[in-house]
Amino acid sequence: MPRTHKNNRTDYLDQTFGLEEPLLQKIQQAVESEAVQHMQISAHEARILQFLVKISKAKKIVEIGTLYAYSTFHIAKALPEEGQIWTIDHNSHRHKVSQEILNNSPSAKKINWQCGPALEQLKSLEPLAPFDMIFIDADKEPYLKYLNWAEKNLKKGALLVADNTFLFGAVYGESERDTKPETTKVMREFNKRLANSELWRGALIPTQEGMTVSIKQI
Repeated sequence: MPRTHKNNRTDYLDQTFGLEEPLLQKIQQAVESEAVQHMQISAHEARILQFLVKISKAKKIVEIGTLYAYSTFHIAKALPEEGQIWTIDHNSHRHKVSQEILNNSPSAKKINWQCGPALEQLKSLEPLAPFDMIFIDADKEPYLKYLNWAEKNLKKGALLVADNTFLFGAVYGESERDTKPETTKVMREFNKRLANSELWRGALIPTQEGMTVSIKQI
């Protein structure tokens, strides 16, 4: 799906690894109607998510940041039949439209819709812990708070995946946007904690926006 600064490389990746499904076209129409294409992961990044779900054999996944459920669709499709994803977004309109689209999907039974402030919704999910994976693609300022929650509610060996962790270049001093210094500090700390510690072993996949992946060690 489109993101800012498309080029031949990303076009090739999306065309080669992207899925061709009617439901994705409906999601794209919803995204374009609100002009929020820049907030959605690309087609090849969605396939990376599917790959991570498959190889980790995750069954219980939390997603922070639904938008119009493009990533939700891909994650749910990769889950086993008994798998479940809880997807969180504060925007009730987007959740309503997303549900209307994905209710026609064979994976609909795997998706649980959580509408409201992310930290409140995460709190409500704690009785269901531990989870096998969390995918973070939401407002950047609370990323460390999401990480704190993940450290308490993911099981040993679980995956944490986070998008936009280059922060548009700000983390390495080449920001393409007017990024707040406080937000840059948050994202640098977020990546540092996930890179290599007693609790986490991770890497930053150099996608267009940056995708940090880390395995919980304890």
